[in-house]
Amino acid sequence: GCMGADESAIREAHPRVLAVTGPHQYEQVLDAVHEANPRPHEPFLDLLPPQGLRLTPRHYAWLKISEGCNHKCAFCIIPQLRGKLASRPVRAVLREAEKLAEAGVRELLVISQDTSAYGRDIRHAPGDWRGTEYRAHIKDLSEGLASLGLWTRLHYVYPYKQVDDLIPLMSTAAKPAGLLPYLDIPFQHSHPDILRRMARPAASENTLERIRTWRSINPDIAIRSTFIVGFPGETEADFQETR
Repeated sequence: GCMGADESAIREAHPRVLAVTGPHQYEQVLDAVHEANPRPHEPFLDLLPPQGLRLTPRHYAWLKISEGCNHKCAFCIIPQLRGKLASRPVRAVLREAEKLAEAGVRELLVISQDTSAYGRDIRHAPGDWRGTEYRAHIKDLSEGLASLGLWTRLHYVYPYKQVDDLIPLMSTAAKPAGLLPYLDIPFQHSHPDILRRMARPAASENTLERIRTWRSINPDIAIRSTFIVGFPGETEADFQETR
C-alpha cells in the first residue's frame, strides 16, 4: 500500500519487520514470502494459472480498472504516489473478468482510485469483446460485466452525472445476478465549506436529492461511504451537519 513507499519510517518503528513493499510491487511480496519461507520447486504447482494470482478466496476477486487519480484532494497522497489517471483498455478488463468467471469466481469487486472517471484519459477508446464493441466508459464496462452473470459491485464511485445512468442497470430481487444495487461513494463530508477545503470534486448541495432519485428508480440500492472527522477548520456545527 501507500505507506510501503516510506520504508525507512516503517523500519524505524518496527526494526524486525522482514520486508517492506510499496504500491504495484506484487511480485516483491511473493519474493519476500519465498525468501522468508523457502519451498521446494513443484513444476505443476508453480505454473501461473490462467486467471493469474489472487490473494482472495475462490468465490470473489478484485477487478482493477484503472490506476492513479486526476484529483488533488487536500488530504490524499495517492496522486503523488500513483500518478494521474491511467485506465486499462476495456477489452483487457472484460477479458480478465471473463477468465475469473471461468475460474469459479462468483463476485467481482470493481476498484480504482476514481471508478466514475474510467476511460477519460484514453478518450473512452472502444474495444471488441465477444463480438460486441464497448467503450472504455463506466456505463459500457458495467453492461459488459453484468453480462457475465456474476455479482458485480462498484467501489470508489465519485457521484458524477454519469452515475445516474448506472442505476437502471442494477439488478433487482427478480434478477439477482449482474450489476448489484450497491454503490461505494466516498462522500467524506456534507458541509460545502469543508468540502471546498478538502478540494473535493463533488459538491454536497444536491447529494440527498440525487440519492432520493436513485432510490425512486431502484429502491433496493445500498450506499456505502466514508466520512472524515476532524478535518482542519471543521467546527462542531460542521460535524453535526454531517452527523
